[in-house]
Amino acid sequence: LNDLKLQKKHEEKVAQEQYEAAVALGKELETKKVVVKAKCGKDGRMFGTVSTKEIAAAAKTQIQLELDKKKMQLTDPIKALGTYEVPVKLHQKVTAKLTVQVVEG
Repeated sequence: LNDLKLQKKHEEKVAQEQYEAAVALGKELETKKVVVKAKCGKDGRMFGTVSTKEIAAAAKTQIQLELDKKKMQLTDPIKALGTYEVPVKLHQKVTAKLTVQVVEG
């Protein structure tokens, strides 16, 4: 019974540490900006869309953060040039917004 109490206390401590790490990462993420280059036609229209896979790859190279593409919650696909706020779910209780700028490239 005592072992069970210790194990539960340890699990709560680990969960709290994960939550605090997610909050810290979220604050850091909200200050960062990622630039994604997209191919465009003559009139400035994009060919295709910007995927979460491309955003994750850009985040890895530009800000040295490994973000899971499945954690990015795009409501609509990015089909135009401009700046977007992409919600990233870091924890059950923590969702941060990553600024993504799509430029012609």
